[in-house]
Amino acid sequence: MIVKRAFGGLFMPEQDSLTSLPPFFMSSVPKSGTHLLHQLLNGIPNVSMNINDSIKKFFLGAVLASDAYYEALYQDHRSRLNLLKENEFGLGHVRYSSKYEDMLKEANKKHVFLYRDPRDVLVSLAYFIGEKWLFHPLHHQFQTTTDVKDRLRMLIQGVPGLWPDFNTYISSFYGWVDVEDVHKIRFEQLVESSKSRRVALGKLLDFLYDHALRDQLKEQIVNDMIANIDTSKSFTFRSGKISGWKREFDEELKELFKSQSNLLLTNLGYETDDNW
Repeated sequence: MIVKRAFGGLFMPEQDSLTSLPPFFMSSVPKSGTHLLHQLLNGIPNVSMNINDSIKKFFLGAVLASDAYYEALYQDHRSRLNLLKENEFGLGHVRYSSKYEDMLKEANKKHVFLYRDPRDVLVSLAYFIGEKWLFHPLHHQFQTTTDVKDRLRMLIQGVPGLWPDFNTYISSFYGWVDVEDVHKIRFEQLVESSKSRRVALGKLLDFLYDHALRDQLKEQIVNDMIANIDTSKSFTFRSGKISGWKREFDEELKELFKSQSNLLLTNLGYETDDNW
């Protein structure tokens, strides 16, 4: 059967099976453009996720918590994943574990994963914690210094009793990069150029719709997704730039970061060695 739906003012034929999407899951590394991808996904006709709906938000970011804590979170996430309906998606920051991977497979949820250059994640965290993350353990200390270099140093090295070093905090979020069935998107692909954004969104639609969209329809949906971007509605948005770390890192910070997280950079393909 053929039905007609409006996309950007155009009526385009579509099969019934494409009028809805099975519920899916989107996770990201913190400070990697979560709200940007959320807005893009909400731009897909009929797809929605209310960013203020806690039922659809999934966070598993604690470091070195007890087994009982993690088990309670797993049970909570499992039950809420199964509450997602057609054309809905869950969103959050989730550290990789084989248990969580298995849980998503059991729930039959496709997984979209967004990540970013860890150095830019670090810089974004330094500003966000100081300006907006009021309940972060380092917020008060960041308020006592306006020196971004001091903030970056604290985040890289960690503060005993308050916050772990950056590599310990961030690396397991990136574990989803190595999972074959997960659709990975680099933040840089979404902001580098109009062409790179359109290519990335086209591949995302292929993943979500199992390559069933015709090219003309897919291009129109990409237009709808891009038209839905509104950075003024994102509480966490600061600049959305690529390689902002180059303006913040001096040689000392470079060496500190290399000593902690250079392997992460090379594994992700952002660098080939430590000569940067």
